[in-house]
Amino acid sequence: MATATTATRLLSRNEAATLSGVSLNAVNKAVEQRVVRPSRTKQGKTLLAAEDAVALALFSRVPVSLPVAFKREIRDWVVTLSPKDAGEEFALSEAMTVSFTKELAQVGRRVDKYVKLREKYIEINPSVMAGTPVIRGTRVPVRTLAKLVDGGESREALAEDYPHIPQDAYEVAVLWAKGNPRRGRPASKGQVG
Repeated sequence: MATATTATRLLSRNEAATLSGVSLNAVNKAVEQRVVRPSRTKQGKTLLAAEDAVALALFSRVPVSLPVAFKREIRDWVVTLSPKDAGEEFALSEAMTVSFTKELAQVGRRVDKYVKLREKYIEINPSVMAGTPVIRGTRVPVRTLAKLVDGGESREALAEDYPHIPQDAYEVAVLWAKGNPRRGRPASKGQVG
């Protein structure tokens, strides 16, 4: 679907759920059934190919329950497509065909854009704010920026407070924060970050 390196084209389960518009349970079920082919990090974290988000979106739009073998075939077909392939069809049998719709192509575009912007703007570096995810080249925590955007802060006010942060970084910060929720105890009411 895109030209980024394989390592940067990996998504967490939460990112895949957020970008595909499916529940985390649906992602976990697809992993469990080996419909998608996750990679595992040294820390044991499960990562999915960015293209798997499009397959997950397709499965959520199928109004019938499909056998796992069919889902695997569909996934293998979907990962070969790009957004320009909208309208392509895949015959599961003589009686059933699956279409790569414009809506699915839009999911593919959203995933591609997210991966590109995440690589460009999100930095996790132990020597910068002790590894807190920040907007690259700044000390502005990604979750802080996302919280401001989600809280309704106007783009004009954000541009005034953070003139060095491009508009695209706001969008990716919100998606990244949704796809990478905090672990552990919830923050206290006054804490931002």
